[in-house]
Amino acid sequence: MRPWVHRTAVVLACAALVLLGIRLLAPAKRDAPPPTFNRDVAPILFEHCASCHRPGGAGPFSLLDHDAARRRAKQIVEVTSSGYMPPWLPEPGYGRFSGERGLSDAEIETLRRWAAGGRERGADADLPPVPSWPDGWSLGTPDLELSLAEPYTLPAAGRDVYRNFVIRSPVERARWVRALELRPSDPRLVHHARIVVDPSPLSRHSDERDPAPGFDGMDLGSAVDPDGFLLGWAPGRSPDPGRDGMSWALRPGTDIVIQLHMVPSGKPETIDVRLGLYFAAAPPTLRSFSLVLGSREIDIPPGATDHEASDDYELPVAVEAIAILPHAHYLGKRMHVTATPPDGSRRWLLRIDGWDFNWQDLYRYAEPVPLPAGTRIAMRYGYDNSADNPFNPHSPPRRVRYGPQTTDEMAELVLQVVPQDPDDLAVLEADYRRRHVLDAIDYRRRQLRDDPADADAHGALGAGYLELGRYEEAAAALGRAVQLRPDAVRFRNNLGYALERLGRTDEALGHYRHAAAREPGSAEVQSNLGRALRSRGRWTEALPHLDRAAQLQPELPAPLVDLAWVLATHPDPERRDPERAVRLAERAAALTERGDPVALATLAAALAADGRFEDAVAEARRALELAGDEDFAATVRGHLAAYEGRRAVAQDGVR
Repeated sequence: MRPWVHRTAVVLACAALVLLGIRLLAPAKRDAPPPTFNRDVAPILFEHCASCHRPGGAGPFSLLDHDAARRRAKQIVEVTSSGYMPPWLPEPGYGRFSGERGLSDAEIETLRRWAAGGRERGADADLPPVPSWPDGWSLGTPDLELSLAEPYTLPAAGRDVYRNFVIRSPVERARWVRALELRPSDPRLVHHARIVVDPSPLSRHSDERDPAPGFDGMDLGSAVDPDGFLLGWAPGRSPDPGRDGMSWALRPGTDIVIQLHMVPSGKPETIDVRLGLYFAAAPPTLRSFSLVLGSREIDIPPGATDHEASDDYELPVAVEAIAILPHAHYLGKRMHVTATPPDGSRRWLLRIDGWDFNWQDLYRYAEPVPLPAGTRIAMRYGYDNSADNPFNPHSPPRRVRYGPQTTDEMAELVLQVVPQDPDDLAVLEADYRRRHVLDAIDYRRRQLRDDPADADAHGALGAGYLELGRYEEAAAALGRAVQLRPDAVRFRNNLGYALERLGRTDEALGHYRHAAAREPGSAEVQSNLGRALRSRGRWTEALPHLDRAAQLQPELPAPLVDLAWVLATHPDPERRDPERAVRLAERAAALTERGDPVALATLAAALAADGRFEDAVAEARRALELAGDEDFAATVRGHLAAYEGRRAVAQDGVR
């Protein structure tokens, strides 16, 4: 044997003897005792699963006792090992959220060992207390409880149902809502819910046109997140008690719209919901805003496995992110949302690598996420339109484009933010709104390149130009929309408004009259017609239209103010009604949060017409304090001087 081989053999032999000695001297390792339900499994199920899997919960069965868990042990292991349960889509480590769900590797291994072994119950003394849930409202007795006018009957079978239920707000003055709690009559049938508000009557009209309670569809139309709040419900999610200084305004006449995603059970089911609202004692000191990012440039060819949709927005002011709501349909597979500050660093706001349409949710950050001015918010969504996607609604796969139906696709992200400086809210709103309108205009232009005869696209393009104050372009687009669809009230009304702004009031009147004849119950059309008539000096002819608008929408300040002004300042003294004008203007001022300067100026005019000059001076001064527009402020100062002069004359007369 060669010397180096001999030395190596000796070294290895010595090492083996040492290891053997260590093993012989070490105490024998005992196998861990097999897990039992009471000691090991029940704590996991109680903490992570029982909020849904309990009697009366949203889960299809309870997991509160040994027998129930034992029967489903194999299924429990399958769904927890795959990550399907408990349902939680965000990837860990890419943002911290309240109420995060998920099992550790050790917990999953405990469930696996228990299911693979004897599935023993264990000692009674090891069983932790069975959790309990309140029978009533989790947040206590609501300040206001609302429910549907009538229950909805969910069909026995078919695809999931998206239904929007409209509840009229019963409040008589603006109230501040700090929290809400939604209670479906049967949580097993409701997959999730979203709560929005509609200050217009459009949702109500959609409800009225449908013979059943509510109206179908995922498209919420004119309904919006109230004051930037993201409000929703999902099984097992505890209601948010709110945050100090943050609340949203519930105004008179506002409709609350509850969108339910419901799942047929195999037999007809009756669905009802109760909504509890909890009011704040004072107006908010922090105001939030919903930033909506998204793309309508979605055109996914069949077979594509990683089609991308994206959008970006640069923050003009510093904010804190409070909550995030991603949305796509069945082809979605990943959602990456990042924030890149001006220094070039990057932080994750959300990462989902396994999107599941059936488990979409709203995610609240555990702590507000500060984002400085100049931060770029970026969303990048991926889609799988292949046959390998088990959720693909089309077999074989086919081309899928943007649209609101579940068989279409969407790419949307809502981010609730709070400006770090409250005075920056108006800057953020204006910047975002202009960007949003410009994006919508670009989209409609592309639509019209594909189909120049699309009346809706022309109408939407015109509405976008209206919002930007580009009245010539608005009139051109809306004029084309009216040519293509002459009886469309919306197009006629908007065209009239554009023509008014261009000084072509007589032409505008023709379109307003046509719209009013087609839809006499439209408060907006009646108000526009009355205002245009008054601007042409036809006060008496304007009066019944303004009166009709105020009757149709007594909860909105604008129609009340228009009518009050005519009743207070009509050129014909016989047509004036100062007392009614005062009541209308007081009502309009009370409907606003802090008092509307236009309503207050109108109230001052009505009081002056009624000979109450001292009160008129006081209200005019209040209007001047709130006036933001310098031209309006100058007008109010002129009226104030007149009221002060007439007050002095009246006082001299008394002396």
